[in-house]
Amino acid sequence: MFKNAYLNFFFSLITVVITAALCSWFNRIGMQNFYEQIQKSALTPPDIVFPIVWSVLYVLLVLAFDMVLNAENLPIRNQVWLFLGNMLLQILWCYVFFAQGWFMLGFVVLIILDFATAILIEQFYEVNHTAAYLLLPYMAWLLFATYLNWTVVALNGNTFIS
Repeated sequence: MFKNAYLNFFFSLITVVITAALCSWFNRIGMQNFYEQIQKSALTPPDIVFPIVWSVLYVLLVLAFDMVLNAENLPIRNQVWLFLGNMLLQILWCYVFFAQGWFMLGFVVLIILDFATAILIEQFYEVNHTAAYLLLPYMAWLLFATYLNWTVVALNGNTFIS
């Protein structure tokens, strides 16, 4: 993207940091307002697991995106837009699920995010195999989140009502 590898890394880092910050902010809203009150799957990890897992996943996202941005002599416009779209979908899910308590809509957004991530992995693979492999834990966690979101819908209905 940029001719300078440091600028590519900075762009990758800032994109993921903004995503992480917004997601964290929306998550806190839900955690403070309703999350402890709703019924969840028996497979829901303890709350402490989520920031640890997401920290690792965000590092992997930065590294994967940076690898693609630094690909030489390859057009990467599709991969860049897909990655940015993926981050926007992740923010949207956090907003819909945690900030608004719209569980079914959150599930729909997660399904779209799952497909977008599968396409992103395929597109990254065309540019850099390692970058694509770095996205596999992210995909696995999103699929697990999709299951967890679905159980929230099944156990609590479409929306949190205080």
